[in-house]
Amino acid sequence: MYSKNILVLAGLTLIASPAVAVQQPATKGQPQAQQKTYCLQLEPNTGSRLSRTACKTKKEWAQEGIDVDELLAK
Repeated sequence: MYSKNILVLAGLTLIASPAVAVQQPATKGQPQAQQKTYCLQLEPNTGSRLSRTACKTKKEWAQEGIDVDELLAK
């Protein structure tokens, strides 16, 4: 009987723990602004008709040497 009570108590604890985790308040810091992503259609690989699309932020494209503003102006 004692072991059955322990099993029931352990089960209730496991069930209640996710509910407690969900109710935690949000952080008080400033929320991160979502970065706008720019998607570019890349040339297909040799022998393929399927093109690829890559989506990155303006900063990530700049690191690869691609000026997104110039491409948008076209």
